[in-house]
Amino acid sequence: MRKAMALVLGGALAAAGCGGGSGSGGQAEIRFTWWGNDDRAKITNEAVRLFESRNPDVKVSTSFQNFQNYFEKLSTEIAGGNAPDVIQMDYRYLNEYAGRGVLLDLTPFAGNEIRTTDWNSGFAGSGKLNGKQVAMPLAQNATTIVYDPKLFAAAGVPEPAIGWTWSDYRQGAGKIQASTGIAGSTDFGGTEDVFETWLRQRGKALYVDGKLGYGKEDLKAFWQLSKDFRDGNATTPADLVTTLNAGAEQTPMGKKLSASEHSYDSLYSGYNTVRPDELKLGPYPSDSPENLGSYRKPSQLISASARTKHRDAAVKLIDFLLNDPDAGRILGANRGLPVNLKIREAVAQNLSGADKVVFEYEKSVDARLGDAPPAPPKGDGTIYKLMQRKHEEVVFGKKTIDQALDEFWRDAEDALK
Repeated sequence: MRKAMALVLGGALAAAGCGGGSGSGGQAEIRFTWWGNDDRAKITNEAVRLFESRNPDVKVSTSFQNFQNYFEKLSTEIAGGNAPDVIQMDYRYLNEYAGRGVLLDLTPFAGNEIRTTDWNSGFAGSGKLNGKQVAMPLAQNATTIVYDPKLFAAAGVPEPAIGWTWSDYRQGAGKIQASTGIAGSTDFGGTEDVFETWLRQRGKALYVDGKLGYGKEDLKAFWQLSKDFRDGNATTPADLVTTLNAGAEQTPMGKKLSASEHSYDSLYSGYNTVRPDELKLGPYPSDSPENLGSYRKPSQLISASARTKHRDAAVKLIDFLLNDPDAGRILGANRGLPVNLKIREAVAQNLSGADKVVFEYEKSVDARLGDAPPAPPKGDGTIYKLMQRKHEEVVFGKKTIDQALDEFWRDAEDALK
């Protein structure tokens, strides 16, 4: 996957320019692409139409994909010399694209045309690589446990709260499964996001200076933790493990096959669409009471193409989506909390439903959220999928933990070369 992406992106660079100005006269026509569902498309298009009404010299065409297909299409468009002008970017792929010069350097605009005065200090830095601002955080989110409070109550298990431990989680999930017949938790062993949070609780990181920031013993302990849940009848069966990176409607939680699931709070609206007003958000379990392992993560970032012919229009759209109060009202917390703190507070006054749940959750854990680490190195996208694949081999009994670990380590180190 990494090598294929390198070829695709590399082929696009021969003709890549530095971005130019706003192009020749007349109306600037730009393209904006993102991943998400129909609900996100509806509000995003509403915000874009408002932008156009205020900027009649700019026409914006939009498109979106689900996450699984988004980067495949984006890579193909870049290779064909048809990159979107404004690109929703993922933290894990930032290095992959920026490292090959695909993204416009926004450094001259950050703090100027793209305002950051009313942001959390340092949060804009989550879009920096090698001193260049190659993306701006589009919204803030954090890891969470999505859970069904009725199933917890039916089994007499306390709801997730700051201070609960992984042992509490395993035992409680087992009780839920025994009492209700519904899996107490969704299997988490193949999800790098969960592993990262677990690592951070232990003072470690996924990456340090572009290399794996943990040892084999750490991943082995994490996979053993996942196995302990399976052995204790506290998690979903093997045949559901391949649904974890699907949309909310396809996950065990979305299908009412699990009482709790590891996720990001910005995805709560998707869960709420398929299970209206049934679910809550709680903090991660942790064996270190003061360290949840969660951090203020850019749920998505927003970049401009290095080849855009309408740089000024692209930058203007980026600033509008990040800092315009009316755009903030329309977008709400669908992607996560607004990065502009004044807009966040203003939006919070009128939030309801899923958006209000997200806001209240982050407010409850804010004091325990750390700063975002540097964006993962090139190769992390490959490692993310590798961890899922090797874990699946363990779950299906094709490999022991030690066998899967040796193969993961070899391939992960190769992906980072």
